[in-house]
Amino acid sequence: MWIILFILVATFTPLAIAGALLIARWLQRMQAARELLTDVVRQHFDIFQTGEFSQAEVEIWKRRFRALFDRGGQKAVEASIGPGLAFVFQVRALAEIGTETARHVLEKLLTRTLTDDPLEQAWYWVDLAAGLRVLNHHESLPALLQASEPACQSPLGHYFAAETMGVLGFASYVREPETPLGQAALRLVHRALEGMRHGVSPQFIVETRMGDILESLWDHRPPGAAPLHVRIAHETLRFLRRTPHLRTMLPEEMADNETFDLQVSRMVALESAMREYLKEAPGPLLARVASTSGVEQQEILRALADLRVDAAAELLPLVRRELCENRALMIDLLRWSRDLQAGHWLREFAAVEIAMEKRANHRLEEETPPRPSIPDEVPYANVLFSLRGHASVETERFLLLACQDWDPAIRTAAVSSLGWWEPILTQEVREGLMRCRRDPNPDVRQAARAALARLGERGSLQWFRQALIGDDPQQIASAALLIAEEGLTLLWPDLDRLLDTDHPEVTLFAREAVELLSEEMEQSRTWSY
Repeated sequence: MWIILFILVATFTPLAIAGALLIARWLQRMQAARELLTDVVRQHFDIFQTGEFSQAEVEIWKRRFRALFDRGGQKAVEASIGPGLAFVFQVRALAEIGTETARHVLEKLLTRTLTDDPLEQAWYWVDLAAGLRVLNHHESLPALLQASEPACQSPLGHYFAAETMGVLGFASYVREPETPLGQAALRLVHRALEGMRHGVSPQFIVETRMGDILESLWDHRPPGAAPLHVRIAHETLRFLRRTPHLRTMLPEEMADNETFDLQVSRMVALESAMREYLKEAPGPLLARVASTSGVEQQEILRALADLRVDAAAELLPLVRRELCENRALMIDLLRWSRDLQAGHWLREFAAVEIAMEKRANHRLEEETPPRPSIPDEVPYANVLFSLRGHASVETERFLLLACQDWDPAIRTAAVSSLGWWEPILTQEVREGLMRCRRDPNPDVRQAARAALARLGERGSLQWFRQALIGDDPQQIASAALLIAEEGLTLLWPDLDRLLDTDHPEVTLFAREAVELLSEEMEQSRTWSY
């Protein structure tokens, strides 16, 4: 068996398209990536979507590596490997050679940053994880786990996680949740479960025996509310909602295979306990947030954000400090607060740190600057995002001013937070959004159309409806996901009509879009398991 990413892609064409489409959507958020994709990225997209892989190239590299191993040993082979189009064939060649020395070369490559391009580097990490999975030696797991943090944060992190979890002996690490490698393994489990919503094949559940892993993980969870276990439980419940339509994506030869159903049944058996666990988790997590720091505090904040916990009482004293290491995550979490002081502090913090009036008096730029116009220590975009949870006259005025910022990235963030409630300053908000719909930057225009569509403006709703009609399945699928991400519930009936089309990828994305809207509606009423 070779890697899921390449060999199974021919079988799971809709999922391959889904994965490629989601990666492309990530690229659309990166200004530089719009203008240039590296040859390596294009190569991997082609392999990903077509399943075509040159075995002849692999054979050439196998011969070269065997000769180098004979003459110069491991160092000679390491020196011959570098970034570029040959890398994927070199990794596969080493995997097929299959010796201990070949394994050591692959493991050492995990520690090297081969390029400054984030997507190209992400593909290299996936290539290496896939190669080590082919070798399937449990001795490779420490190297994979140690390299997992940057790899998992990449746009292809769910594929890296899926490959790593397939290596022999992975389950043993989730039984050690308080060790560094155990923590890394738990993050991989969470990332892989997320990947089930982002193009990872449902056969992954079978090949990794995910149900067994979750049982083992659950049996060895630490006492109290552990943030990574909270996040995994939360994502497991989201996965279980989607199992009916994910099962339809299995290949015909697996239709009668009981292994998938068996693994899912093990997850279902944990469902009740996980729901109870999540109900009880907020209190203990909130009690710990002020006494922790670093990665531990980050995980707590992310877990609380997953659960949409109102944490203003605990966070406001922390974010007001001059030094606050996880301020951006805290600001994100404040979106879910109903404390009026939270919205007041968000606006006040940004107004003190950012010369909003001055920035609004500059000419609107069409292109996002190559470097961020706001320093990293001032999470202005996070504030703008979080304010969508704090409806008030003051928030509307604040966002409308930010909509006039010279930087299109800031304008996009501000516009994206309008339209989530019926405007209080009705005329000013609608006029501001109409103006932004004519913005020189396409992202700002798109955000304005979405905000107007949330408010029921007919022209914008019709624009999104038109995007769901056409001959390009990928365009329709992308539009369906965008509608869900933008919370356009008025278009829910239009998505329903796509649930049984002749295009599997359209059906897949339409189902995911409906699930996202359904989750949003449920969570808006109450966050209760």
